[in-house]
Amino acid sequence: MESKTQARPPQILEIYRDYLKPDAIAANRKLERRAEDLCRTLGFTHPYLTIESVSGHAEMWYLNGFDSEAEVEKLRREYQLNTKLLAALDDITRQKVPLKRFESTDEFANYRPDLSRGDPWIIGRGQFFVIVLFVGDPPMNGTVFEMKDGSRILVRTTQTASEARALAASAGSIARVFQSFFYFRPKTL
Repeated sequence: MESKTQARPPQILEIYRDYLKPDAIAANRKLERRAEDLCRTLGFTHPYLTIESVSGHAEMWYLNGFDSEAEVEKLRREYQLNTKLLAALDDITRQKVPLKRFESTDEFANYRPDLSRGDPWIIGRGQFFVIVLFVGDPPMNGTVFEMKDGSRILVRTTQTASEARALAASAGSIARVFQSFFYFRPKTL
């Protein structure tokens, strides 16, 4: 059974970004697999998608989708109450410090259906992603989210790397290509 957050674009998108050193990608992947295992065994209850950069600087993004602010707050409370998971993930976060070229960022963006065009992006679907950070009008069709500062992010998926590269090239230098690393789905979904 799919949850509501998987049936349509999320109303709120959390975008957590790790900015990695180029030589740290393999070590980061290993830690992410460990984090995924911890989430599964220690009862994390919310699906999330992890994507990694194919173009540009080495980055790994963690995308959480929510239907409302109340759902965001509910997940925060559940996470804080799961002290075993919190401690284990804090340990992984400490291990990642030497792998990063910049401190991680965590932003929230609101879905903009009025600016979105084409097939809607649903978390968990798509193998390759064209991500465009922009201000103003969308440079191409895709699902658009707006951050608090007014900047926007467009997400569009493709099934192949070559399709993603061609699509990103059509959008210009502001577009980046990512690939799915894993999609975490709790056993309860």
